[in-house]
Amino acid sequence: MTTGTTGSGEAAGTPEQPTLLDLDAPARPRRRARARDVDVEPAADLPVARVAVELSPPHLDRPFEYLVPAKLAATAVPGARVKVRFGSQDVDGYVLDRLAEAEHDGALVPLRRVVSPEPVLTPAVARLARAVADRYAGTFADVLRLALPPRHARTEGEVPAAGARGAVDGGDTGSGAASGREPGSGAPASEATGAGGPAAADDSAAPAVPAVPGATRAQVEQVG
Repeated sequence: MTTGTTGSGEAAGTPEQPTLLDLDAPARPRRRARARDVDVEPAADLPVARVAVELSPPHLDRPFEYLVPAKLAATAVPGARVKVRFGSQDVDGYVLDRLAEAEHDGALVPLRRVVSPEPVLTPAVARLARAVADRYAGTFADVLRLALPPRHARTEGEVPAAGARGAVDGGDTGSGAASGREPGSGAPASEATGAGGPAAADDSAAPAVPAVPGATRAQVEQVG
């Protein structure tokens, strides 16, 4: 598109906008992770965490990079629940993976704390949640709220000891007295002698009696 002579005396036929050169933009170099807070020591191995924050706005539906402090290096594993600083508030999030270098040019904000070291967000669940969010025009955070159960701190702390598990399983399997199992057998005594135990074995030796609804054995035998 061209214009005629303008009031400033420009010649006719001058393009409104010069042609841009078709040059590839140079790739930005990766930078080592450094903390925004000078007192935070980064983790020695894989100091960058990609975190999916629990925020619903669609323009925030992407991972964000955070610095992994050295004191959280062992617990901030992929899939763990974490608390991060986002803007002026603390929000929940999930560690997607750990990286050696950050793509962000500036300093990284460190993780606030690890809420639970249990890896509740597995890679398979993360891929499925991402696919569902893309398919139905939702956000990753909204799908995770429905896909993952809420945290129960008491349940996470209830890890039975080896002795307690042995007591529940029946303790000494050789005697079988505490668990009601036949000695040397892996099944309970009721299963070893039949569905009803020894009494059921005695009943099986008696002659077969036709089933009559609402009648006792004695009444059936008299009828027979």
